[in-house]
Amino acid sequence: MTKIIFFQAHPDDLEHKCGHLMHYLATKTKKNYIIKIASITKGEFGLPGPQYDKFKGELLAKIRTRELFNAEKIHGISPDNIDFFGYIDGFIPFNKDFVNRVADYLKKERPNIIIVPEAIYSWYYHMDHINTGRAIFYIIYKKLINFTPILYFYTSMHPNFFFGFKKKDIKTLTYKLIECHKTQQWLLRYTMLPYRLFNRFAGRKLHGWKYAEPYRRVYFNEKNLQKNKPTLIVRIFTHFFSNLPWTKAKYPQEILLKLKEN
Repeated sequence: MTKIIFFQAHPDDLEHKCGHLMHYLATKTKKNYIIKIASITKGEFGLPGPQYDKFKGELLAKIRTRELFNAEKIHGISPDNIDFFGYIDGFIPFNKDFVNRVADYLKKERPNIIIVPEAIYSWYYHMDHINTGRAIFYIIYKKLINFTPILYFYTSMHPNFFFGFKKKDIKTLTYKLIECHKTQQWLLRYTMLPYRLFNRFAGRKLHGWKYAEPYRRVYFNEKNLQKNKPTLIVRIFTHFFSNLPWTKAKYPQEILLKLKEN
């Protein structure tokens, strides 16, 4: 039995990025896979503007947890297979404590395959996402665990693996998934246009498919290291745009001050 863990920084991250692959693995493969989700935060600050401050924090975390459970029911993934790390939305660190905690989790779960946000060549440069992917890459690269799972990045500008799906699946699956995340409609519906464009472009890489989810497999064997090398365009984009403050959470001022003090 193959175990696959999908890592996400926030409870709605996988719906746009990995929804079709997750659905196929969970429902179309005769139960040959154990699918788990590891959510680093509960997205407790994922609402725009100060008018929503009264909902942010524990209340929003509870709501978004329930939204995640509802979305994963569509895949047939039980809440028992969803783990939360308890970090604060917008404050996922890349430090020794975080790396060690993720490493301990991987030692316990021993997945065959890990699918995480792109750590280096990402088109979605949110630091929560970057640090999640960076920690897992570091753990495998530095051999902090005594096995080497296959690693795939999503939201990558340098994909080398594509999972095809049909145009009708956007309505029958993608929209059903994002509808479960009621608190995130302000963002998810806005991103449907780039979602279609990215996946339409990726579909051109697969014969016979109009749409596809793009992933980057990362190689750790010395014989295949050259496959990790990105194109010049990707390197240029990463160099100039990787430090822009994209899609940051909106914090109530008093909470932000408290978090910074800690």
